[in-house]
Amino acid sequence: MIIGRRIKLITVSIIVWTYFLISSIILTPIGIVLWLLTVPMDKNLRIIHLFSCFWGAQYIWVVPFWSLKIYDRKNYDNRKHYVMVSNHQSFADIVVVYSLFKHFRWTSKAENFKLPFVGWVLSLNRSIKVYRGANDAYLKFKEQAVSALNHGNSIMVFPEGTRSRDGKLGKFKDGAFRLAHETKTDILPMVIEGTAKVVPKKGWVLTGKEKMILKVLEPVPYEDFKDLSFPETSSFIREIIEKELLQLRSVSL
Repeated sequence: MIIGRRIKLITVSIIVWTYFLISSIILTPIGIVLWLLTVPMDKNLRIIHLFSCFWGAQYIWVVPFWSLKIYDRKNYDNRKHYVMVSNHQSFADIVVVYSLFKHFRWTSKAENFKLPFVGWVLSLNRSIKVYRGANDAYLKFKEQAVSALNHGNSIMVFPEGTRSRDGKLGKFKDGAFRLAHETKTDILPMVIEGTAKVVPKKGWVLTGKEKMILKVLEPVPYEDFKDLSFPETSSFIREIIEKELLQLRSVSL
């Protein structure tokens, strides 16, 4: 029985990854053409971002054993922009956040921009590069992020910096919160649950039927953290996310 289930999961995984490859080959040139046609009149790239949201969300729609429930989408006010932060469990978090169909710019390590398909989408959407290990890493990040915020774009950050190995919430880095302070921008915390089992951190074999959750929490106004230090703000937001994450897990047990 165990061997049979393993064979089934490998077969399903091959089908899903093949679909990802084929769909990316088809959608990439469409995205490039759409970008060329719309960028002269759409300086904030909202149209290409919506296309990217569709591109990401359709994987959840198409794969029959994946499901996603989004709570409190209304907490993202389309008239405002935020520093968006969330816990990070797996590669699937990307398609989950895209499924919000809200406007934002990704932040991603510079190496990811060199990847086929993923890197091309990041570039098309003018995503923000993070130069890990560089002496001026924050300054390079800030220059891009401030420009994006000043033009009315939210930015999306996974403050753990990498995917969790065991599902536990890791320590938050200060960069996103330092940016929120320096630009006096509200923080929008979000919680993702269930994606760690969808796409494992190591390996390519999927785990089968999984339910994913994205909960958009209430924005934290600048006034609520303006008197805190960068590390204190980081800990403050981490506590909010961890509390909601534990609540979601207690309900799903």
